Amino acid sequence: MQMLKTIYLTVSKVRDFAIIGTIAFIIGLVVVQIFLRYIVAGAFRPFAWGDELIRNLSAWMFFLGASLAAREGSHISLDFLMKKLFTGKSRWVADKVIGFICLIVVGIVIVVGFESAFSNPASMINLPSIPMTVFYLAIPVGMSFVFVDFLLVFIFGYHPFSKKALATETEKSASEKLTNKKLTKEEE
Repeated sequence: MQMLKTIYLTVSKVRDFAIIGTIAFIIGLVVVQIFLRYIVAGAFRPFAWGDELIRNLSAWMFFLGASLAAREGSHISLDFLMKKLFTGKSRWVADKVIGFICLIVVGIVIVVGFESAFSNPASMINLPSIPMTVFYLAIPVGMSFVFVDFLLVFIFGYHPFSKKALATETEKSASEKLTNKKLTKEEE
């Protein structure tokens, strides 16, 4: 479990930095585009490819962000209805059925996303000559993260690496250390 935690948290850090980098780049490019379009309108023109790049990079931000929401359990759910309709063992069964259906749907989106991304490799955006495949890969890559997060919830019943679970684990560890210190002092 410790190795899984290390791998997951390392990949999660890369994902976090990718989201932060994408957002920073988008904001920077938007500011430059606005500056070139409205402030120095006569001397310079905005980049012809800027708006297209911003729009396509947004897909990466959306799908990687969806995976963060999956990790934290922040997607829309019907908890109120589930609590009213199911209790005890029936709630556990309902959660497993819903989780399995979600895994199937996300798996289909991943497969179709990869097929779509590689269906037209010659398609490029305007000037920087970036293949559209790079942007279309946002769907299957982001949904792969979602699949892993849903799979962890399906297996454990909760996400073991969510901020809430990690905070609980840290509190429990700190409490155990404090108890061990007290026992050591009493033994002396």
